[in-house]
Amino acid sequence: MLKSLFSRGPSIPASKLPNANAFVDVVVAGRASRSVSVDAVTAKGIVVRGVIGRPGESAILLYDSGHGRLRAATKITGASGERTTLAMPARVTPASVSPGGSGGGAQKRQTVRLDALVPGMWRFAPGGKGTGEFVKANIRDISRGGCSLILDRELKRGTSVEVQLRLREGGAPLVLLGEVMRQERIASSGRFSHGLRFHGIRPEEDHAIVEFINRKQAELRSRGLA
Repeated sequence: MLKSLFSRGPSIPASKLPNANAFVDVVVAGRASRSVSVDAVTAKGIVVRGVIGRPGESAILLYDSGHGRLRAATKITGASGERTTLAMPARVTPASVSPGGSGGGAQKRQTVRLDALVPGMWRFAPGGKGTGEFVKANIRDISRGGCSLILDRELKRGTSVEVQLRLREGGAPLVLLGEVMRQERIASSGRFSHGLRFHGIRPEEDHAIVEFINRKQAELRSRGLA
């Protein structure tokens, strides 16, 4: 379906492009990397939320997919309001593994997000330290890099929170630090969905998330739901 978008260059499979609402790391004109969410992939290019630069500036996108960590070079073609449009990249290549990093195991398995609703807990974490009691919440779109936190209230961008997930029956809950990168109102329920980016994930936590996603996806496939 997306093949027609790339008539001016090599055909890039849709599976190698970032998904709507997924997070991508963007480096524009040598500036520090920023994490933004994808609003849409259209014939005009990739639209992300937030103004990340000026039209004509070069940008590098880094993101996870079913093919692993990918890298794409592009240019900003437009910026309006709270959106930036990037030209469709001519090609997508595997991102380099950092020096000293492992090329196998969980590092290779850049697991796709789990598009399923799971119960969890949350609390504020000013300065990166959780405070107060955990409160019930719904969590979805879990990945190694973040998740969506669904609440009755709206949180501001940049807010630090802790989310608590029980990834295995009978196991200890996993507590992860996240930063609100975006938020939007869910029209059907009136609630608010907050895109979180995890910070300070330890290897054992990363492994637990990968195992949980793979197990849940296997369960969904066995029930014909994935």
